[in-house]
Amino acid sequence: MDSGHGEIIENAEGDRLSNLPDDLIYRILSYISIKHVVQTSALSSRWRYIWTSVPHLNFSTTDFRRLPRFSKFVTRLLSGRNNQSEVSSVNFTFRGKVSQEFVQRILDYAFSHNVQQLNITCLPGRLYCLAEFPHSLFSSQSLKHFTFTGRIQTWNATVPTWALPNLTTLNLTYYSDTWDGLFSNCANLKNLTLKSSTILNCFGISHPGLSSLTLEDDKVRVNVVTPQLKSLTIKNWRGIHLISAPNLSSLHYTDHYCSYKDNDDGPLQLPSDLPHLEKVDIIITSDHDNKAYTHKIVRLLQQLRYVKFLTLSLELVKFFSSSVELFSHQTSPFVNLKSLKIYPSYVSPYDQAQQKVTMSTEVKDYLLGGSPGATFTMVSHEEIRVVKNVTSARNLMRKLQDQLKENIETNTSHIELDKAPVESHVKAAREQLDDMKRKVSMVQRISTLLTDVPTSYRDKDKLQARLYGLCIHIDTIMKHLDTIVKHVNDQMEIECDNKVHEAATSSQPSS
Repeated sequence: MDSGHGEIIENAEGDRLSNLPDDLIYRILSYISIKHVVQTSALSSRWRYIWTSVPHLNFSTTDFRRLPRFSKFVTRLLSGRNNQSEVSSVNFTFRGKVSQEFVQRILDYAFSHNVQQLNITCLPGRLYCLAEFPHSLFSSQSLKHFTFTGRIQTWNATVPTWALPNLTTLNLTYYSDTWDGLFSNCANLKNLTLKSSTILNCFGISHPGLSSLTLEDDKVRVNVVTPQLKSLTIKNWRGIHLISAPNLSSLHYTDHYCSYKDNDDGPLQLPSDLPHLEKVDIIITSDHDNKAYTHKIVRLLQQLRYVKFLTLSLELVKFFSSSVELFSHQTSPFVNLKSLKIYPSYVSPYDQAQQKVTMSTEVKDYLLGGSPGATFTMVSHEEIRVVKNVTSARNLMRKLQDQLKENIETNTSHIELDKAPVESHVKAAREQLDDMKRKVSMVQRISTLLTDVPTSYRDKDKLQARLYGLCIHIDTIMKHLDTIVKHVNDQMEIECDNKVHEAATSSQPSS
């Protein structure tokens, strides 16, 4: 572009973005859609061809009103790209019926340019068939990271063989498949995440090299055989049977308990011997009490005797303290414990009087009796709420301070009181009054947050002093606004008098 706003941008001293190296510009552009990346070509000659070599391609049908326009855009984009530039990642988000040929076109281009990361998201609204996706998706030689989100069914469809030899990370959400041998040809798979699957029957996860496994939001029974597994995360997925994981070192278990039947398998089944398991988090996110469920959690704890760093939710401690008979005749299994931390899993911003939980002597002896030298931290709902309130107050004050600094620097030169017409004063006063209303609302929000902070909190005086200083700044701006409003009123009176005088003069008969 040789003229217009593009030339201004190109020559502006403040255009430091254009002076960045291409790699940094590519990284910045990786966070926006490819449609907007192409539009940057209008900025200046420096940006004219940047889009042709960006290694991150973010396609989304939501950027277009109709699929034919999207298809036409993609065709022109791929044909106009620099074919010597590799593609490191592709994000493909779509809604509605997208033809297999169209998906094939994007994926073939990505795979022919050695794509390493692929994210496909099928937006809600339609159940997709696996046959609609090209089989090349499951046979890439370059793909290392693959994330798939969407409702997929395999009925009446031939399930393709997964042959992704370099795949290391796989994330599947709302996915349904036969699962038999799904990962057998993914020899280098290390990280696997399954969320909200629609599988109806028990299935198995067996992989010799898997080191990290995450299972979320389901209840189908899963048998896990992973000899190299080091990290296991389970969130609201019941029926996990960890058959073999001798190298497991980290376990995070979250369960939103609502109703557990006595004949349920239990929250989690572990092997009897986990000698390398050092870090365990068990988070129960409900207050409902159930003796059978609590008993099964205690059985789970008894299998964690090698743990060194243990974190439990405050709600779980509440369960334990109402079932002290479970601990009366048991010795603590935690002989290597170095740290025990207890935190509330959830703090309501509305309930200011959440029940205080006290740990019974029996429960404390069970948890700490085997390692009396372990550090012990127990945080209440109120303490968490205070921390959140203080953090929110500080963030709001920081934001308000930046806005006030801008006001102080600009408001004195915003209007030339003696030169500008009265319409400019009225408009400026209205805009600044609206802006000050928002700032006053922020002050009120900060004040409310600090009111809930106890006086014993070490930094409360400093926070209140800082808020007082911000109020002084607001008062300074308000005085300036008073000056503008007074000047507007004076000008309007003068103009009104002039109009009355002109009307009276024009109504007099000419001599």
